[in-house]
Amino acid sequence: GQILRRWGTHVLPSGDRCRSLKMFPNLFILNSTGEVLIEKHWEGKVPRKVVDAFMEQQVKQDRKVDVVPIIETPKLFLVHTRRSDIVLLTTINKETPPLFVIEIHNKIMQIMYHYFGPAVSSRTIRDHFTLIYHLLDEMVDGGFPFTTDINQLQAMIQPPTIVNKVMATFANSDSVKKALPEGMLTKIPWRRTGVKYHSNEICFDLLEEINCIIERNSNTSVCEVKGSVVCTCRLSGMPDITLTVTHPSLIQDAVLHRCVRINRFRRERVVSFVPPDGRFTLLTYFLRGPCQMPIFVRPNITYTNGTGNVNISLGSKMREQKPVEDVKIIIPFPKEMLSSNLTTNVGSVTTVETATGAHREVHWNVPRLPREKTPVLEGSVLFPTGFKPTYRPTLIVQFNAKMWNTSGLAVDGLNVTDVKYKPFRGVRMATRAGKFHVRC
Repeated sequence: GQILRRWGTHVLPSGDRCRSLKMFPNLFILNSTGEVLIEKHWEGKVPRKVVDAFMEQQVKQDRKVDVVPIIETPKLFLVHTRRSDIVLLTTINKETPPLFVIEIHNKIMQIMYHYFGPAVSSRTIRDHFTLIYHLLDEMVDGGFPFTTDINQLQAMIQPPTIVNKVMATFANSDSVKKALPEGMLTKIPWRRTGVKYHSNEICFDLLEEINCIIERNSNTSVCEVKGSVVCTCRLSGMPDITLTVTHPSLIQDAVLHRCVRINRFRRERVVSFVPPDGRFTLLTYFLRGPCQMPIFVRPNITYTNGTGNVNISLGSKMREQKPVEDVKIIIPFPKEMLSSNLTTNVGSVTTVETATGAHREVHWNVPRLPREKTPVLEGSVLFPTGFKPTYRPTLIVQFNAKMWNTSGLAVDGLNVTDVKYKPFRGVRMATRAGKFHVRC
């Protein structure tokens, strides 16, 4: 059925209910070696030996990403989320939903990306230890999510810009404001008052990601599309926006930003909202079932007498002249592969060995799919005499298709009211490959 979820400021329960619920009790932020960078407890105190239990499970795996997100111990469950060389670890009991904890982990990382940029590492955590501690105090109160909106957090805790650092050094001021910012106690706390721009504009990015498995006969056995509507708002005053889309029935499983009027969305399938200032994700949606593919991949890999014969062709399936860029085909071969003799008429070919040495990979990179010819990769790979692989490789495909989406969802109308100006309005679309696998 229809699923609608929100993220924002939550009201804390009180009394016995607050004491009985154990929501988000603690957080350990670790580096890749298991060193604790930040430790914070909202309910009780868990000893650091739980980190040792987590690291023991990590050592057992060849790759760190293979560690299951939820690890069971005799007394607790260890829930972790990994981003680059950072691990967010929380211990819970049976009463706390693990997905709720993972969602808070993701929200914490999103906030850190907003404050420190996309390259958040363990060095970033060390350099901004105090600021991150202040953010955690605002985001979680008593074990419950409280203020998780980026605009509210930036109004209370200033980002670490050069100007703010200079002001803090010479004026001996703190990045945390002493009083609540304007608008925090209003009905629209996600948008600050007195916003002014010389050039008013609002832009929407319709971004979709395809996760699918394509069989040898080119039939799609599994297909899932994850889409999001990202809004960049630079509007003065307090605008009221109404957004309508084509085929609104496609949006069945949706996650809405807290600014969206949920009752009207349920009744009319219209997205009506007063936007936050800046860039934010208005909604995300999930589609399951057959979908349009922007490209085709036709692999043919056979093994005979210690040799593998490779012939792979690919091309665009879009009728419109839309660009498909950053195409990459990854072909995993057994680690016994000795050498390769592969050529292509478009792009470049390289052979790499995985970090664990479990297998060797051939990477075929095509910067942009041409219209005048079909890219082809052909040649052979050499194995020891008498060796024959027991399985056929599954290709991993990556690509970016601009100004096109696979679901057919598009902006049908955009109305801005409660303002005296006419803003610039823009819409862009893009589709990329998620877990896009093609079986040989």
